[in-house]
Amino acid sequence: MLNLRHLQAFIETAQYGSFHKAADAMYITPSALIKQINALEEETGAVLFERTQRGLKLTRSGESLYQDGLVLLRDAEAAIMRAKRQNDDLDQMIRVGTSPVSPADSIASLLGKIYEKWPGLKIQIVPFANTSKAVDRLFSTFGEEIDLICGVVDPVHLKYRRCAGTVTEKYPVNAAVPMYHPLARKDAIEINDLEMKDILLMSEGKMEVMDQIRNDLRTNHPDIRIHDFDIYDSEVFNQCEQNGYVLFITEKWLQAHPTLRMVKMNWDYEVPYGLLYSCTPSLKVKRFIRCISD
Repeated sequence: MLNLRHLQAFIETAQYGSFHKAADAMYITPSALIKQINALEEETGAVLFERTQRGLKLTRSGESLYQDGLVLLRDAEAAIMRAKRQNDDLDQMIRVGTSPVSPADSIASLLGKIYEKWPGLKIQIVPFANTSKAVDRLFSTFGEEIDLICGVVDPVHLKYRRCAGTVTEKYPVNAAVPMYHPLARKDAIEINDLEMKDILLMSEGKMEVMDQIRNDLRTNHPDIRIHDFDIYDSEVFNQCEQNGYVLFITEKWLQAHPTLRMVKMNWDYEVPYGLLYSCTPSLKVKRFIRCISD
């Protein structure tokens, strides 16, 4: 296969008509240049130069390779430039993971501010399944296929998922119930309204606010029956609807099951919400976070 470095040396030599002049232009020694020309002649199986009293002269084979070589080098340079542009595009593309429980609308609300600081930014939406296995894989490979997602940003959740995050907003924790549930007819409920009810609550050590709620219920409302779950997925929402349980959620997660109704809880619990990303984010992710933080 033709060596482009040797071809470039040949082109330079043909244009200068002298090994010494071409070597000076290339900042190498004449002997090093001659070695490259010899190697090229060996590759092509043809003599490329004739030595005359006036300097070097291209042979017929040399003239043919010179003309074709100019095209080859030009095409090679164009290919490199195209590859570089592709890389530049990737460096400006943020891949946002989305699922029914992790919509990207929080990012959409920030884009006006971000585009002012990063006009070349491109957003690619990457759907992912909201299953335990898929979410575990997402967080274990954060930055490989997905750069960031919208989600809960609190110390407990970040530690559990081994990721980093930036808070952009906060949402109150309310109750989701089936349409037929007695509490669905209320505009707002107190925690006492949950006495003797079955509650779906995220298991300990996964979300700070849910751990706080659990401690409150255990201490002050022991008659409330708690059922643990590990992830907000379709099974949990179906369990809530089919069994008539109460599920603590934010408005961000309600759209995952349209037959549930959210009822306001009269308490002060809220979820810090924002962007989640790798603990070792790429330069483009760091730039994205700076754009929303400055």
